[in-house]
Parts: sequence; C-alpha cells; structure tokens
Amino acid sequence: MKTKLFIAVLTLSTSILSNGVFAQISGSANYIAVHTSAIDLNDNVLDPGNNRSNVKANETDGILNRKAMYMISEQFVFDNLSLLKKAFAVADIYFDLDDATIRPDAIPVLNSLVILMKDNPGINVATTAYSDSRMSKYNEKLASSRAQSAINYLISQGISADRLLIEKHGRPDMGNPCNNDPSCSLATQQLNRRTEFNIVYNGINLGHVN
Repeated sequence: MKTKLFIAVLTLSTSILSNGVFAQISGSANYIAVHTSAIDLNDNVLDPGNNRSNVKANETDGILNRKAMYMISEQFVFDNLSLLKKAFAVADIYFDLDDATIRPDAIPVLNSLVILMKDNPGINVATTAYSDSRMSKYNEKLASSRAQSAINYLISQGISADRLLIEKHGRPDMGNPCNNDPSCSLATQQLNRRTEFNIVYNGINLGHVN
C-alpha cells in the first residue's frame, strides 16, 4: 500500500523531527505535520464493502504518497535548508602537525556523528580535509590521510562505507591568511589542520547550497 512508503519516509525523519529544532518545519504549508499519520486509517475506512470509505482511503493514500515523495525530494531540502543545516550540524575535528591520527578531542565529535547517522539511515556524509601552510610537499597526501582516518573511525563504529566519501582534500579554502603565510601563529595554523563533515540529504550536499 502507498501508505507504507509514507511510513518508511516518516521513520527516517523521526529523530530529527523530535529534536525540537527541526520540528519548526511543520509551520511550512508544504510540510506534513508530525502528528499526521497513515496509521489513522482504521478497519472501517478500509472496509471492502464500504465504497465511500474506500474512496476516502484512496484519496488519503494519494495525499500521503505525494507528501512522502516531497519529503524525499530535492525541493524539500531547498524549502527547509536552514533548519536542515541546523539539525545536521557537525563540528570539525583537528589534527596535530604532520599527523593524521585521530586525537582524543575528536572522539566525542565522531561519536556524535555516528549516532546521527544511525538515527538517520537516509543521510550520507562527505568529508573534506585540510592541512596547514607548512610541509607543502606532501600536504595533499596528509590531508587525504586525515579524511581517511575519520572515515575509518566511523566504519569501525558500524557505519557502512558506502555512506561515506572523501569529497576533497589539500590546502585550499583554509579560511584565514595562513593559506599564504607560513609564519602564522601556531594557534591559527591549528585551525587549518582539520577535517570537515558535510551531510548529504536527499542527494544534496548541505554544505554546497546556501
């Protein structure tokens, strides 16, 4: 039945809908409220001998199916982009100089991401890793290793490898003047030795759209 599709989509969205932040989307005219449920179709509605009820059930099926299709569409992402970004925000993790080892301070961030991905099996993650402006001869390889270290940790915690990808790595987009100034302070350089995580929702990388 078409209602099964709706229930499946609603199930994928339950965790983010229940956190209060994402539930604000229910104010949109295009969004199906959390309290609307296909389970409300009782035996009387689906009675084979009740033609009027069957028409009503078919109409309800059609509405739920359209709403389910909307929830898994690109348009849903564009309509609710700011709330999706807030609901799926993931902190960066940082690395020591000339090292791709996961540090203790990165573990809580990665564990939170594991929980997020397990609670929302419909999302994927794209990683982007950077190095600072020193050691330029092998920065790209080092950044790649940092991205892979993060992915390896997520896999070790039960996340499927096909939900994870390395989007890019290297030295661009450092976000501060240290991109071209190797004499920057150590604290500023540290901000560049990082791996970022972008959520891919309904096929759209949330970090790529504004």
